[in-house]
Parts: sequence; structure tokens; C-alpha cells
Amino acid sequence: MISWGITSGSHDGSLCVFDNSELVFATDSERFSRIKNDKEIPINLIEYAKKQYGNPQKIYFYENLNIKAERKVFSGQNLKYEVNKPIIFDYFDDIEYTDHHLSHASYGFYTSPFEECLILVIDAIGEWETLTLWESKVDKTEYDLKKIKKWKYPKSLGLMYSACTQASGFKPNEEEYIMMGASSIKPENKKVTEMIRDLWEKEFNFHKGVELNCEINDIPSSAQIVYEEIFKDIIKEVIDHKKNNGNLVFCGGCALNVKANRFLKDFDNVYIPCNPGDGGSSVGCVLSRTRKKISPNPYLGHEIDGDYPIAEIIQNLNKSSMVGVAKGKAEFGPRALGNRSIFGDPRVHELKDILNTIKGREFFRPFGAMILKEDLKDWYHDIGVFSPYMNCVYTAKDITVQKYPSLIHFDKTTRLQIIDNDNLNLRNLLQQWKKETGCPFIVNTSLNVKGQPIANTKDDLKSFKNLIIL
Repeated sequence: MISWGITSGSHDGSLCVFDNSELVFATDSERFSRIKNDKEIPINLIEYAKKQYGNPQKIYFYENLNIKAERKVFSGQNLKYEVNKPIIFDYFDDIEYTDHHLSHASYGFYTSPFEECLILVIDAIGEWETLTLWESKVDKTEYDLKKIKKWKYPKSLGLMYSACTQASGFKPNEEEYIMMGASSIKPENKKVTEMIRDLWEKEFNFHKGVELNCEINDIPSSAQIVYEEIFKDIIKEVIDHKKNNGNLVFCGGCALNVKANRFLKDFDNVYIPCNPGDGGSSVGCVLSRTRKKISPNPYLGHEIDGDYPIAEIIQNLNKSSMVGVAKGKAEFGPRALGNRSIFGDPRVHELKDILNTIKGREFFRPFGAMILKEDLKDWYHDIGVFSPYMNCVYTAKDITVQKYPSLIHFDKTTRLQIIDNDNLNLRNLLQQWKKETGCPFIVNTSLNVKGQPIANTKDDLKSFKNLIIL
């Protein structure tokens, strides 16, 4: 049976295809529509999924629009009860709803390596919930999830961060990651931090936005500081929970705050999937029905044929310090993980400035890097959270700062993609690169320019005029 999972209507639309209980395809809408963070499912994606896998017999949706409509009346977003259905409902009649936070939790748990664990979901808002904590229950081969804690609207860590993103001059529900990068540029203005902290403690409704009487450049650092204070309190409560066995799954849009994720190191084992925001919930809403474990494999999108060009990558890095790669299936989620990437040589000290100019990004934006798991402790402190999908930052040792400054953000951290044994292409690439150059890193950034989605098909590569793409 062919089943589809759908996220659509708010932001970060996505579609996945299951053949019985096997996930065979998943993509973010923007890759097909070429509209950044597209909230709808474009017709070319619908037709592609039908052509490749056949018509769906079941379609599941990542949240309950009826309950969401009730909350919108309560919050003042709508004056009357009105169910606003996204465009996908124009093409299909029988679409089954799923609880928003259950979709998040299911995606996290059923792709995780754990049998028993706690699952933490934090985002801006689902129907009503903004934070939930779940425990996994296992009976032989049967799995289930039980909710054991929740926050309800308007109390929301995600809404606080999005409101500060907007107050900083960035686009909410899209550019929180840019504000996170900006938070390391300017020293904290303690008055601004106190303003945000005071609003949180007074249970201010950040959903309506926030006006802070200050320079907008002072907001990012203070917003990140308050976010981390609240996040650490949440973590302590989860650690102290009687159901905690050391295994944690973390999902929801807040799991994309890679700076704060470093505080998860007090758990024995942490898993954050490749697409923890709403995009991944298209998979989660199906998994909430199948309740079967699947691979965490992030390479699920449109495929560009060809062998992975390891020798050519190294040749071009040595020759011109950077090269684009578009091979294999596209990554599911916001991170380029090697199949739709621009690779850079970190031995070039000015590489960060060069790449930011090529991509049209702000000067302060950092880049991620790939490193083999066994090399990690030689170059970074406080190793605790395994990060195969660039979901955590690590504090660099002095030797790393001195030798590879293009890897280092203003706060002396790097967002790392840690390569174990699951991706042999990248493992072989890094091993060969290190053998030839002595360098254990390759800079890895998405194959796109600012404001555009990551490249998907061969046609998308035509806009890169001054970059060799293999």
C-alpha cells in the first residue's frame, strides 16, 4: 500500500511516500517549487510522487486543522471559527489528521536507535501544545508513545525566539538560524537580556510579537542567552525525571538551535533527526500509524545519477579551494550533508569570507564542516552529543582556532557533521583527503545562494556560473 505523509499550510511544507511500512521518498516542498520555505505542496511534486510511486491509497496530515482553528479564535488570529485548508486538500478528499506533537515525537522516536527513551518536543506551537515530553513503551516488537508532560499556548520557548527574530529584523519562522549566528557577534547588553527574561517570567504572549526599546543588534545575543537559560531548566527537569534512562530524542523546530543543543551533553545518548522541524513531521504522521522503526537515512529525495566523485573533489579542492557536488539522492531537511553541497578547503584562512561572498550571505554567517568521528577529540572540547546531521556546535581547541580559522565562529565553535560508518562516500572522502593533505576537515555548506532553496535537480545547477559542480 502506498501512503503519503504531508506537512503543509504553515511553513516548511514536505511530502513523503511509504510503500507499506518502508519510507521510499521524502522531500521538502521548496526543493521542487524553488520557493524558500514553501508552505504548500507544489503540483510538480505531487505529479512526481505519483509517477515514481503510484497514487496514494492513504494520506496523513501532520496536524489537526479543526483543533488549530479553535486555538486561532482563542488567540485572536481569526475572528470566527474557520478551518483554513492548504492547497493539497484541493487535490485529495480523504486526508487523515494527526496531532502535531505526536507527528514530531513519532518521527524522532521511530528513526532513533533507542528502544526505550524519553522524547522531548519543543517548537513554537502545534494545535495548542508548545512543549511535550513522551516516553517510549515497548512490548516485544510493539511500540507506543505516552505523553507525560506538556506546555500549552501561549507559553512557548519557540514563540519567544521567533518574536525576537522578528524584532532583530529577520524573518520569523525562517531566519531564526541567522539570528542564532548573529548572537555571537556583539557582547551582551544586560538590560536587553533582563527585558526579555522579565517578559518570559511574566508569561508575556510572544505570539503577538515584541517591541524592545533597544538597538536591534543587541537583541540576538540576549535572545539566545534567555533561550539557553530556559532550555537548561527544561533539560534539568528531564534529566531528573524518573523515566530518564539516559537516552533522549529531541525534535521540534527548537531542535535546530545548534548552539543550545550543546547543553544536551549530560544525557548518555542523544538523537536529533535530520529534519527535526515541521518538515520531518510528514514522515512522523505516517510513523504514528505504522509504529515501526525505520532507518534514519537522510538521503531520500530526488536522485542525480552517477558515482560519488571522491578523486575529483580532492583534485578541485587542492586546485581552487572549493567545489560543488550534486550526486545521489538529495538530503531531507535543511542541511546539506554531502549530496547537494559546496565543499571548501579549510586550510585557506580567508575561505569563510570567500564563500559568504559567493553565496551572498551576511559576513558573520559561519559554515559547517565534516570530520571523522575518531578525529573529533583531537580538535574539540566537551564531546557529548553525536552530530551526524550538523545538529550541534562544538568548542574548538586552541590548535584548531590557530590552524583552521575559517572553521571557527566568533564564539570559537564549529557546527560539525560527524562521520561514523553510515556514510561510506564521505568516510572514504575524508580519509583520502586527510591522507593527501594532513587536514582532517572539509568545509561543507549547502549548494545554494542566500534566499534560494538547496539545489535539487540538474536544472537547478545552471545558476552556479562560477562554481565547478561535479
